[in-house]
Amino acid sequence: MRYKLPILLCSAILLGLALDAAGALRVLADDLQGQTRQDFINALVPTTRGLSVSSGTPHKDMRIQFEFGSAELTDSAKAVLNELGAALQSDQLSEFEFSLVGHTDGVGSESFNLDLSKARAQAVKQYLTSKFNINADRLQSDGVGKSDLADPNDPSSALNRRVVITNLGS
Repeated sequence: MRYKLPILLCSAILLGLALDAAGALRVLADDLQGQTRQDFINALVPTTRGLSVSSGTPHKDMRIQFEFGSAELTDSAKAVLNELGAALQSDQLSEFEFSLVGHTDGVGSESFNLDLSKARAQAVKQYLTSKFNINADRLQSDGVGKSDLADPNDPSSALNRRVVITNLGS
């Protein structure tokens, strides 16, 4: 009888950890919705060769999760970038160069947000070059601060904290 309580407690803890892990996997799966390796390839492969930078250039608005006021990549951001890195290594995209443009939400000063957006794009570039051995010359990084909100009706929305990748051609 005296062993039942510790066994029940341990069982409850293990069950809680298992449910927590399952929830974390669901969150990562939700974060990847529309952002798998193939999704990136489909969005970034040009339909014609010799593209120049224009409004018709293949690009993808990535849902890279950053904490408020931070350029540190979250676990869900890394999951998305793992898919992007695999796509950039693919035969379909390996010959192209890309622009990474960081964005922030509308909270804070112009100068703070401009610096933060540049740091976010640089964090994405650093992750891709170090983890996937992508040549740094293939990736240009810059930031635009809070000048182009994804959700202008809610300037503080996390949707505004993102990085856009654009195919610059070969």
